[in-house]
This record gives sequence, C-alpha cells and structure tokens, in this order.
Amino acid sequence: MPRSSRYGRTGGLPGTIRHSCHAVQAAFTTAYQDAVEAHGEGDRASRAAFAVLKQKFEKRGDHWTAKDDPAG
Repeated sequence: MPRSSRYGRTGGLPGTIRHSCHAVQAAFTTAYQDAVEAHGEGDRASRAAFAVLKQKFEKRGDHWTAKDDPAG
C-alpha cells in the first residue's frame, strides 16, 4: 500500500499529532491512508482521519490522549 505524500510517517503530521504518543500517530496515519483510498487526497481525507481519531482519543491542549471511555 503506497503511503500518502501529505501525512507520510511523522514529518508531515499536524502538530497536535506529532506531540502525541506513537499510538495516536499510527492511528491517524492509518485512518488518513484509508481515507485517501476512499476519498482521494485533500481536506476530505484529513477530516475523515480526524473523525476516526476522535472515536478513541481526545485533544488535550497541544496533544491527543486516549479517552477514558472510548464508547463515549
């Protein structure tokens, strides 16, 4: 599976994702790659990746952390 040029590895990740743990970075990168396959590269893929990320993580200040209750 080819990597997306926008958010490949950690170099091009948004700052809040770069400041977060590896699990957040991996989840976002995977979600973004899946969204690129479904929607093409661009804002739509980025929004879809953040929507997936928000299911298990929450933004706290300048980084993301795991939710206490991922169902909520």
